[in-house]
Amino acid sequence: MKKLFTLLSVLTLVAGCDAPQRSRGLENFRDMNAIGGPTGGNTSGTSGWTDPGTTTGGTTAGTTSGTTSGVTSGTTGGTPSPGFETCSLSDKYQTPEIGPFGLCQSTSDETIFRLRFSMTSDRRTCLIPSYKDAGGSSTFIGQPQCTFTEANKILQGPVAKNRPGFENYPLNGVIVMKELLLPEYFQCMNGYLLWIEQACAVPPQGMPEFEKQRRMQYCGYWRQTCPYSYKTNPACAQEARNYMNQICTSFKSRFANSYLDIRLK
Repeated sequence: MKKLFTLLSVLTLVAGCDAPQRSRGLENFRDMNAIGGPTGGNTSGTSGWTDPGTTTGGTTAGTTSGTTSGVTSGTTGGTPSPGFETCSLSDKYQTPEIGPFGLCQSTSDETIFRLRFSMTSDRRTCLIPSYKDAGGSSTFIGQPQCTFTEANKILQGPVAKNRPGFENYPLNGVIVMKELLLPEYFQCMNGYLLWIEQACAVPPQGMPEFEKQRRMQYCGYWRQTCPYSYKTNPACAQEARNYMNQICTSFKSRFANSYLDIRLK
């Protein structure tokens, strides 16, 4: 298990060869509170996630419809469902914020997961489905799925493999972090695509005047140099990579112990 994923090598995997697909996938990730489905906007808790000990008659978790959007009560795992016959939910993983937890991916459906957390929390924990290549580089392939956690309650349900252009990538990893980190995580992951937009956003209050002036000069130069699709201009593309490198390095150094990048198969 590695606690850190190689953010710098993501540049090769994503920004280099898959920039057009990145662009098409952006809109699905604007709402960082979204769970449940590809369109987002559901903030009711754990829609699609159930306690497998309460399902009966062969109904699989995440397929029931209608009135319940939260997790049903109970702490038992119930009869093992297909794909989880050998699942162990021992405390294999942990971070200080999330605490120890166990996680299994179904062997019959790569989008179905089973989890057990050891800590109760009123701040949601999120799973981001990912693809990890042989070199350890990883990139997200679907929308974050977030849930409140209750100590020793077993949850089972789907993740959304819905990033356009990445539907055929194998789901062989998952990134686990608290919901509060999502905006900064996606600022890193979208750093290449949204370089000028992010770098030239409204400066934070308290920024020294000389920093504001330097930012204005920087933004004015690059906006004039890269008026359209900067990905076709080598100098602009390189500056976008430099920016993404900077943002991702900052994320990695600040939150090194706050998230896990887990390879599952």
